[in-house]
Amino acid sequence: TTMATRGAMTPRCATSTHPSRIARSSRGARDAVRARARDEPTTDDVGRVKAALIRLCATTDGGKRATSSEREELERLVDELAAIGAREDVNLARVNGKWSLLATLASAEDAKTRKNKEGAIGSALTEISGSSGRVIDDSTSSMPSTSSSIPKLIASKGNYQDIDIDAGVAENRAEFAVFGKIPLTVRLKASCAISPNGTARLDVAFDAVEVSLGGAGPLAMSLAFVNPRGWIETTYVDDDIRTGKGDKGSI
Repeated sequence: TTMATRGAMTPRCATSTHPSRIARSSRGARDAVRARARDEPTTDDVGRVKAALIRLCATTDGGKRATSSEREELERLVDELAAIGAREDVNLARVNGKWSLLATLASAEDAKTRKNKEGAIGSALTEISGSSGRVIDDSTSSMPSTSSSIPKLIASKGNYQDIDIDAGVAENRAEFAVFGKIPLTVRLKASCAISPNGTARLDVAFDAVEVSLGGAGPLAMSLAFVNPRGWIETTYVDDDIRTGKGDKGSI
């Protein structure tokens, strides 16, 4: 599961306060509005949290270069949005659409649980799709060094997710550039349905993987022998951002 975004649209919020109304009110009314505002986030509150979350995802390379403190801040911002989502009741109809992955976070324990559940092939597909997350080792805050003299033969160009709940289909898509110019695309085809165990949860079963390189392909392979399954629980969604948690612990 992911923090994802789609085309820039005006964010919506169920409740808002009006400064002009506050200015005309008595002190008691102002205090009442302020108290209500603490419980009911305004559009500005939502916009502030979203902007901070998107900015931190960008500066930490989708969580890949996050320190322990930055990871904690990412999780705190996700929790803030989740609290707003809980007040508004998540509308899964808004999950429909085309999404671009901003970040995926997972603890070392989450990663171990995921690999045990998915097995070697399922785990490899999760890594390719970008859904495995940046694993933070809480025992150290130092970041691994990389050598700029080592060429990256395959560079990630983005991770995407298309969801159509009405049609019962979903797709995770990872795009790469080989040698800096040859396009490589990996698609994980899935079926999805609203889970009976939670109104904000989608059950997902991955059916096939397709690989295209340059103008060749796609080369398709069924995943029936692996039967990878899981669920995604959306904790917040509006017109342009979505956050959620998965059955294997990732955010």
